[in-house]
Amino acid sequence: MKVTKTRVRLLGGDGIYAIASVTIDGELTINDIKVERKGKEIILKFPITENAKRNNQRSIIPDESLFKEIKAKIIEKINEFS
Repeated sequence: MKVTKTRVRLLGGDGIYAIASVTIDGELTINDIKVERKGKEIILKFPITENAKRNNQRSIIPDESLFKEIKAKIIEKINEFS
């Protein structure tokens, strides 16, 4: 699986720094990924359904390599704004 499209909307405020969407293999889009910046660290929070919240679960769980690729693409897109 590869990230084929990345979109980022900077918010620039405290807490949530940006909102991102990624498309994987041109077929699956994940919207509303919250991007938080804590110092130099970037933290991604994937969207979660109310049902998952009630059951203390996550809605989207990418494997480690896909997570790293998503994070790298989002950081790359954020750096384009600088």
